[in-house]
Amino acid sequence: MDLRGKVVLVTGSSSGIGRETAMEFARRGSIVVVTYCRHKKAGERTRRECLRHGPAELMHLDVRDNHSVSTIVRRITRRFGRLDILVNNAGVLSVAPLHRQSLRKIEQQICVNLLGLIRVTRAFLPLFHRKGAGVIVNVASGLGKDVYPEYSPYCGTKWGVRGFTKAMARELPKGVRIYCANPGLTATRMTGYEGADPASVAGIIVKAAEEKLGKRSGDDVDIWEYLDESS
Repeated sequence: MDLRGKVVLVTGSSSGIGRETAMEFARRGSIVVVTYCRHKKAGERTRRECLRHGPAELMHLDVRDNHSVSTIVRRITRRFGRLDILVNNAGVLSVAPLHRQSLRKIEQQICVNLLGLIRVTRAFLPLFHRKGAGVIVNVASGLGKDVYPEYSPYCGTKWGVRGFTKAMARELPKGVRIYCANPGLTATRMTGYEGADPASVAGIIVKAAEEKLGKRSGDDVDIWEYLDESS
């Protein structure tokens, strides 16, 4: 897929992998919709970086809130009339044994990482059905394929993202493809800035959206495999 002129929405793009993904799409000539939930100034910084390469919009999005999601769908529909690529990247993490995680923390991970991703995907489906074409990339995690202690709710959400992606691949129109990108440990605020370069991770996510990895709709894209190849 030629990314030039494509309208791309990246959820959670005010920082981390999402920020780098938005900027990489901008460098490829896409029209990028940057989203933020709480930190508008961080979202503005991402948008300014994207504007160095082409058109970019900044919109508020709380994936936990139905009104927020429906509002951004209306804004994108009115502004562009379409959405070509959706990257569901927004995510939160709490690290502790389950009995030490508050119900609020557990519910937050479920509501952002899994339910929020499903909510956003569902809200944009009419645009993809109308166009009969497009790409959705769901950002899950290596912890959606393996498990570690003290990450149980997070693992549960990411395994859920993978199952949702594979099921949706069988529901979507033939021209709409969906992929599950699984980063390993990545150097973002969420991980204490330990792990792989988020810009390199973003590059693989963009290639998945570009459909240059030879994957079928519903497939996993295990980011670490491609980083190993490029090292």
